[in-house]
Amino acid sequence: KATVSVLYWFLLAIVMSTTLLFGVLAATSVAQSPIPSECKVSVVGSGISGVYFAWRLAVDTNHYEASDVCVFEANNRLGGRMYSVRNYPEMGDLQIDVGAYRFDATDHLPADLITNALKLKTACYEYNCTGEPCKKDRGSTPDMCRKVVDVFGNSRFSLTIEVMLEQLENGGARLIRGVKVKGVHGGDDVVAATGKKKAILSFMGRPEQVVSEVVLVNTPLTAIQLLDADSVMFPMGGGSDAAWKCIAQRMSIAAVKVYAMYEDAWWYSKLGLMNGDFGDGNESVPLRGKYQNGPTRCSLGHGADGHPVYSDGPEPFGNCWGSLMVFYEFQMGGVSNFWFDQVTQYTDALTRILPGSEKEALIGRLHTSLMAYHAEDLAAVGVNPSTIAPPKAIYIGSFSPSATYVGAMAGTACQLDEAIAPQFLKIIRRPNEKYNVFFSNQDFGLDIGWATSGLQLSEKILQAEMNVHRPSWLDKEWYEKFIEDVA
Repeated sequence: KATVSVLYWFLLAIVMSTTLLFGVLAATSVAQSPIPSECKVSVVGSGISGVYFAWRLAVDTNHYEASDVCVFEANNRLGGRMYSVRNYPEMGDLQIDVGAYRFDATDHLPADLITNALKLKTACYEYNCTGEPCKKDRGSTPDMCRKVVDVFGNSRFSLTIEVMLEQLENGGARLIRGVKVKGVHGGDDVVAATGKKKAILSFMGRPEQVVSEVVLVNTPLTAIQLLDADSVMFPMGGGSDAAWKCIAQRMSIAAVKVYAMYEDAWWYSKLGLMNGDFGDGNESVPLRGKYQNGPTRCSLGHGADGHPVYSDGPEPFGNCWGSLMVFYEFQMGGVSNFWFDQVTQYTDALTRILPGSEKEALIGRLHTSLMAYHAEDLAAVGVNPSTIAPPKAIYIGSFSPSATYVGAMAGTACQLDEAIAPQFLKIIRRPNEKYNVFFSNQDFGLDIGWATSGLQLSEKILQAEMNVHRPSWLDKEWYEKFIEDVA
């Protein structure tokens, strides 16, 4: 096992704390800044497929200058369904992916983007690369199920978006948070190079308008359905009836994921449970968790300099602390309703429950449920459950249709006429031939629920509509099959 000294841990914590402070200040100042009157490329939403589209045009290629790109985000938080929670006092330098958290290496987007282009560190999702593969139907193996990790081996999927955004901003791109796009309307000017009309973005509660040559709408389905009905993507604005039929038909499904933060990661330190699922939802507080899902820190002792030394991943029966994923479900109803009922607000996708808060009793109830479920395992190793302290905090990640700009997932496919169904992606990606206005979101791709779905759609737009060629870092065979050969 590789080790990490406490000095590096300390410095990393300082950097991350500074990042949080800068992020809060930046969110306030950017939201109050004037909206520019023109952006050649406007991306609406900062999810991975939208940020990737901007990054490919202005960083990975030189099709546009980064200073010609604007990314508009309705929330102050960036990343869409990728949400790495960090920088709360009780977390230390740990971070929890309460949204998307893993990818499969057979999906070369995002796999090649992460490893080849952005040079991010990854690790097996399953402990020691054993357990269940991400995608059995693709013939993938457990070692192909990957996560983006920090220096300690803890998951941080949103780093993918953060690095691309940083490179965009370093080049002069404008990231404007706290603004909600109201509509995308038609302009009179025509872009000479493409023959397409320019589009005009308007905003809720803001008088400014932005003229753009290219617009990519990367928002949740619920937010798309709130745009002005005469936007150019919709029939009243000259858009495709089939595209609107697809959008109107789709229904969103909810997702809820819950973590408990412990001073003693007892599932590792006491029981050595490194992989696998637990709970069936019938417990006093419903459990449907995974032992391998949750950031932890494990001490290996002290180095020659006297400082603590930490492992770069979890250690069976080690001296560990951190979080455990105790529940994860894609549905609203049934036992999931218990956890949705604990959500205190939907605007940020995160509910944080601490001692002294209104719902603090849930901390003890959850702990009791976990101890009861594991009572036989603890007794077998001679551990009295009463010696294990309750968690310090509970984190609930909720992605619900009730949260317009946070983003539940589309749970139904489009029921299109048989004659046009094969052209589904073409219809949805450019709903109006007069404009370079596109939709890209994992809701409309071919692999709903995975980042590859929206990324594939964005790359198809770049290839088919923008004349942007395959990046050298992306697997050629995969590109031919999933980009070039797709309608």
